[in-house]
Amino acid sequence: MSKLNAEERKARDNERFSQRVDERRVKGEDVVAYALANKKAYKFLTKDEKYELKQRQIALQNEVQLTELEKLKLRDEQELEKLQAAFTEQ
Repeated sequence: MSKLNAEERKARDNERFSQRVDERRVKGEDVVAYALANKKAYKFLTKDEKYELKQRQIALQNEVQLTELEKLKLRDEQELEKLQAAFTEQ
């Protein structure tokens, strides 16, 4: 097997990702979820799928921010409880 140059590798990879996205679309699988997991698949999505991907990315980002806020809130509550426990001991 001959070695491929960078341009040939890129063309081969693009063809593979295009085929994978098409196969998933034909099977009725969630191609947007596939694109979320694999960034290279993004350029093979349809316009509607790209829009849905952006919406899901925003939702995931919001979810991450909420969990971070919940962690901070829980940590603050724990610190407050420790301080109250220390204060009541004195």
